[in-house]
Amino acid sequence: MDDGIVPSVVVDQADYRQVTERLDALEEKVEFVHAEIAQRAGKRVGRDIGIVYGLSIGTILFLVYLMVKAAFFG
Repeated sequence: MDDGIVPSVVVDQADYRQVTERLDALEEKVEFVHAEIAQRAGKRVGRDIGIVYGLSIGTILFLVYLMVKAAFFG
C-alpha cells in the first residue's frame, strides 16, 4: 500500500496570499473581541473589588468613630 510517495499540493501563490490575508483579518477580529471581553470583565471585577474595599473602610471608620465617641463622651 505504501509506496513511499509523499502527497503534495500545488497552490497558486496569489490564492495562498489571499487566503492568508483573510485568515489574518479574521484572527485580528477575534483577538479584538477577546480583548474587549477581557476588558469588560476586568472593569466588572475592579468595580466589585472597589465596592468591597469601600464598605470595609467605611465599616472600620464607623467603628473607630463609635469607639472614640464612647471613650470621650461616655
